[in-house]
Amino acid sequence: MQKTLSKLSLPTLAQSLKPSLAVVSLVLALAGCSATPGAVTPTQPATDNSQMLENTLTHCPTSRSEKTMCTMQYDPVCVKTKVGSVISYRTAGNACSACNIPEAISYTKGECS
Repeated sequence: MQKTLSKLSLPTLAQSLKPSLAVVSLVLALAGCSATPGAVTPTQPATDNSQMLENTLTHCPTSRSEKTMCTMQYDPVCVKTKVGSVISYRTAGNACSACNIPEAISYTKGECS
């Protein structure tokens, strides 16, 4: 008797799952179709940061304190740094943290490109 019940319950279970499997398959198929990439927007070629930044630079104060506390406000700036004779640019979280970089000379609003 127990064998008969187990044989009957397994096909019944499979039949009850068929509609839900069909629904899941349909949802997955539709989700895959909707994930096609859209039009790609062209990016502008990288420009020379030094030429772009020279007109908009804000110079960091010469007196910097080791005890300066900066807020964690994210307002990105592009920092101009100088180590020896090498000048480079990097993005900092805000103007205060930018000028706390020992090598910082000046900064401009926005991330470096």
